[in-house]
Amino acid sequence: MSELRALIATRPQAERDGIEAAYAFARDAHDGVNRKSGEPYITHPVAVAVILARLGMDSDSVMAGLLHDTVEDVEGVTFQSIEQRFGADVRRIVEGETKVSKLSKQGSQKAEVASTGRDMQAENLRQMLIAMTADIRIIVVKLADRLHNMRTLGSMKPEKQVRIARETMDIFAPLAHRLGIGQIKWELEDLSFRYLHPDEYAYLQGRLRTRQEERDALIGRAVQDLRAALEDDLELPEWVAEIDISGRSKHLWSIHMKMQREGKGLEQIFDLLAIRVILTPRDLIVPPGTDEKRRERSEETREKRICYHTVSIVHSMWTPLPGRFKDYIAVPKPNGYQSLHTTVISQSGQPIEVQIRSRRMHEVAEYGVAAHWMYKQGSQLAQRDRENWISQLKELQNEINDASDYMDAVKSDILSQRVRVFTPKGLAVSLPVGSTSIDFAYHIHTRIGETTVGARVNGSIVPLSHRLHNGDMVEIVTSKNGKPSKDWLNFAVTRSARAKIRHHFRTQEREEALGRGHDLLERHLRKRQLAVRQLMRTKLLEDAAQKLIGSRNPDDLYLAIASGKVTPGVVGRVLSPSLAQEQVPASRRAPKPRTPEPGGVFVEGLSTTTKLSHCCTPIRGDLIMGYVTRGRGVSIHRIDCPNMIRLLKDEPERCVAASWTAQTEGGIIVDLDVVARDRGGLLSDVLGVLTRHKISALKIEAGVGGDDVAHIGLRLSLASAAELDAISRAIRDIGGVQDVLRVNRGRGRSSA
Repeated sequence: MSELRALIATRPQAERDGIEAAYAFARDAHDGVNRKSGEPYITHPVAVAVILARLGMDSDSVMAGLLHDTVEDVEGVTFQSIEQRFGADVRRIVEGETKVSKLSKQGSQKAEVASTGRDMQAENLRQMLIAMTADIRIIVVKLADRLHNMRTLGSMKPEKQVRIARETMDIFAPLAHRLGIGQIKWELEDLSFRYLHPDEYAYLQGRLRTRQEERDALIGRAVQDLRAALEDDLELPEWVAEIDISGRSKHLWSIHMKMQREGKGLEQIFDLLAIRVILTPRDLIVPPGTDEKRRERSEETREKRICYHTVSIVHSMWTPLPGRFKDYIAVPKPNGYQSLHTTVISQSGQPIEVQIRSRRMHEVAEYGVAAHWMYKQGSQLAQRDRENWISQLKELQNEINDASDYMDAVKSDILSQRVRVFTPKGLAVSLPVGSTSIDFAYHIHTRIGETTVGARVNGSIVPLSHRLHNGDMVEIVTSKNGKPSKDWLNFAVTRSARAKIRHHFRTQEREEALGRGHDLLERHLRKRQLAVRQLMRTKLLEDAAQKLIGSRNPDDLYLAIASGKVTPGVVGRVLSPSLAQEQVPASRRAPKPRTPEPGGVFVEGLSTTTKLSHCCTPIRGDLIMGYVTRGRGVSIHRIDCPNMIRLLKDEPERCVAASWTAQTEGGIIVDLDVVARDRGGLLSDVLGVLTRHKISALKIEAGVGGDDVAHIGLRLSLASAAELDAISRAIRDIGGVQDVLRVNRGRGRSSA
């Protein structure tokens, strides 16, 4: 407790008194209870409170750290008593911690006796994240709790050590990273590394220890030289009140991951030796009456100027390694991290990484979200990112009920490595690494995603499957007639985008099934000349649904008819036998004939002729779009057609969504060019593929060009793009065949 008292010594007396009272309450509550290590239990909440105090968390958080196990472990202590003595905020944090801890213990117990332990663990984590969205301090206290538990994990059974370390590595270390609390993230990773990979941990630790004295001496000389250069500079001492320079050792897990990722040995890792420069600016003198926002902007501008000036001094002292300068001040990391990183060659010939940041940037890098309680000034960009991913957590809670699926989505969409891209207005958007243009569209808004018809990245038209990189500027092209394609599921990366695409098609399929069920029942009744309007009243349909499927929702009845679970005849007999004989003139009940759509293509919102373009020759199954011509209807193109891409860029307002109608009789005509090395029996082998697939060629042409390259032209009548793919794959498997190209009648070739 003496360490905690020292950490809170500068706080107001009222806050110190509150923390002392919370300590006394926790000490009495846990009196006589020991941890598995044999230590008095009170040592754990005190250690948690010390971690929180070092982070600079507010006094309510420190008190909650002291009290977080009292309600769960001590009979007679309630949330109401906590609130009465320490306030509503402390109660909310303690209550959030207690709910999570209960689930955690239940999951641990079940894991020992049943295979449902993973589900309980997932539910535990899900409840923790739900609680976090109500008050982010809950997760900071939970991280402090987990950190101390990891420090004392040695007293647990080996199987529990591995389970807890894996959970820590998968969930809690990434959470600390997203909150920007690097101090906790690095220690959690190294502690988990120790239990998950003990051999690799021991090897690295031993290798680093053997050369520690040599590295310390080299870093000591570099720090001394750099300090002298900074203090001798003509301008820097006037701007900076304090220059803090220290050596920094790279964390073991970070070294291990870099070796694995880059396939390098320990001697090839350049940033094992590192120097961190922390600059504390002098107080800014501003004219009287300057508003707070203007003063903060001036302070931030001066901090950046000081950091950039310092890196210029470093580069004048030592030779910088090309490609090793990273500016996280101009473009911060998604968690708010700001710093300048540069790797230089020291006078001894060893590479040294130098990190340069202001005192405020350092506090944010070390304490992340906790720095909010130390600084009013902070990165608005980081705060917006933090609010954004907390909103994503809430959105996932509403979309996904299964706990395991929810945690998979959190890991892939929220806790994974990130890329930062920008909207045309300069708004930063953080997405998982590997995200595509369609992920970006759905991240902005579901409606944007659903009406997307194209994308521009850095001013150039790109496919929706285009993978985004840090710094890309992304613009989404939408159309009121646009709609999702199932093909998007093949390249959408984020769980959220994939879930929204699936939801669209599930909704669409449900609507289609409802309409089909309604039409089947109505057709059955009309065919028998029954009183359709009277029989299909809501009350009668509810009674029939209750009798046949146990539900009083007519929609469920229509879905049952569409799926074949209930026949229209059975429903008709149940609706009202007394009306079954009532005759209705057939002339009044005859359904209106349906007019087939021209060309087998449906253009939403338009009733006009369509024409398949000759430039790309779209066939059934291709992803297509339409272009509204002047006086010649709608021209249908494949979405990857160069002309369509040009039209999307030049005249997006005339581009409309299009899709194939239901399959009609008759085939689609496709021209193929088989390119192969000439040999005997080649044509026979190609025709053998057509025979096996029961396809007749409408036209065959064959010839041999220069370098003994044979071309076999085939005109085929096929049912769909899927059949085209199957034929193309089978022909490519023939010996000597180099490629199968689809000929766009009149304009060239493309891969089939």
